[in-house]
Amino acid sequence: MFKFNFNSENDENNEKESMIEDKTASTVAKESKLIEFNSNQYAEISESLPNYSCQMFTSNEVEIGYIENLKINENSKSDLESGIYEGGFKIWECTQDLADYFTNEYSQNEFEGKIVCDLGCSAGILGILALKKGAKVVHFQDYNDDVLQNSTVFNVVLNCEEEEIPEAFNKCSFYSGDWDNFRELTSNQDKYDIILTSETIYNPQNYLKLTNFFKSRLKKDGKIFLAAKSHYFGVGGNTFDFCKHLNDDGAFSHEIIWKSSEGLKREILLIQFK
Repeated sequence: MFKFNFNSENDENNEKESMIEDKTASTVAKESKLIEFNSNQYAEISESLPNYSCQMFTSNEVEIGYIENLKINENSKSDLESGIYEGGFKIWECTQDLADYFTNEYSQNEFEGKIVCDLGCSAGILGILALKKGAKVVHFQDYNDDVLQNSTVFNVVLNCEEEEIPEAFNKCSFYSGDWDNFRELTSNQDKYDIILTSETIYNPQNYLKLTNFFKSRLKKDGKIFLAAKSHYFGVGGNTFDFCKHLNDDGAFSHEIIWKSSEGLKREILLIQFK
């Protein structure tokens, strides 16, 4: 059994608000692709894990190991650079909110046998949580290839090894690229029962791409859980305007199912087809 070498310090998720250099441009339509990992690559990653110092993401009774800063984007001057780097090497604060919702307040069987997408996955925490909770299939999607190759997949393997169920890795697929192209690439696959997405509405110019993805890839009785800050200072995105966008689109109903009670205002939205 693989043993975690966890640091004793608690992981802090309090991040500074970031500024996108071009606040008016939507994310560039980067080609989407499936990043495949064969059994040899899995074995190589597994064998390399003891070389890294691991952190623990904790949500009530659930513990998820992750390797912090396995690789950083050396060319990035900020957490977000539109069309270049979309913040994937950080675990953002609202990821904790959404994980806590599922491990504390919501049905423990919500993911059992479900097809799940972790959209804008970064470290893959939410998708790994779904995997631990019995999801049948989990798609991890992030804008940047190197995030998936140098962070997400390592974290997935790490948790598969700890649970001694490496076959769970076969339930996972990894996709990079723009949401429009990801939607097209997966159009012939089964639709999702659940879409999990955290901190993805910071740029209002991407709202249409996001809702188009929802409409195309969610099952008619599926659910979207979207966690976000109420307002992204300096960028323009906020939950009020995103809900207005959903109302104007007309395809979805939505409700706020959780709000932060202190500190920076944050919310979780449940979005479903009408």
